[in-house]
Amino acid sequence: MSLLLNTDIETRTCENIRGSVARAGGTVDQLFSYRDCSVQDINILDGGFGVLGKLSSRRSSLLSLSLLKRLKQDLGYLVKGPMVPRDHKTIILDMHEAYLNEELKHRFDAAISSNLLEHSPNPVFLLLNFYFITKEGGYQFHALPHGKYTYDRFREPTPVEHLIEDFERNTGKDDTSHVDDYVQSAIEKDGWQKSFHERYPLTYPFIHFHVFHETNTRQLMEFMFEDVVVDVLRNEKFSDNIVLFRNTLNREFLARYGEVVDRYSAAFLSGKVGSR
Repeated sequence: MSLLLNTDIETRTCENIRGSVARAGGTVDQLFSYRDCSVQDINILDGGFGVLGKLSSRRSSLLSLSLLKRLKQDLGYLVKGPMVPRDHKTIILDMHEAYLNEELKHRFDAAISSNLLEHSPNPVFLLLNFYFITKEGGYQFHALPHGKYTYDRFREPTPVEHLIEDFERNTGKDDTSHVDDYVQSAIEKDGWQKSFHERYPLTYPFIHFHVFHETNTRQLMEFMFEDVVVDVLRNEKFSDNIVLFRNTLNREFLARYGEVVDRYSAAFLSGKVGSR
């Protein structure tokens, strides 16, 4: 384990990510033992973006999984527990649309994701959806690839001001403003994603819209939430910014952007004093 910033994020993650946990984007095993967690997966079939199905009030069916894959997942679950995601035990919805489902409102004690936020054209809005499904005062944990150590290394970190503009403009999934930058870095200069994009289009959710280093990761989360701690996990397996924060929107964010949040949906802040 190599935490480059030497914070106490590992201890704090173990203390605060527990109980009923929503996991988006498949396996999340940075810092996690899952010992005190009851996990509900969201969208492991497609990385957390919900392009393959819609939310059901019941657990999703087998979908298109082969019986062999299902048995393999269940065997892995028996051996390793909730660290192993299972597609057929998954809620299917695009996490950008979680707020449309009242039954998910503040349902989970905590929410976690890995390599998900960078695929969003509107990360502030996506984080609001994680806020929506997580209990007030609970915790969120996210791992984002560090641009310096990935095929994004030829790109500059996205300024937080740009992320705020995306939020104010209600930037949608059809955004193409980052495609050229992504192509030049991931495909032309690095080459890592060339074969991938022979199969998958240069659109949402298959590209990195934004690039994160530890500084803009911290700035983004502190812009929205309280009790934020950020570190960089760097070893043979991971090259990630990792961030933990309390699921409480900070007062400055509410004061400055409460009306913008309401324009997306009153569901986010319903019943919250001082949102306007």
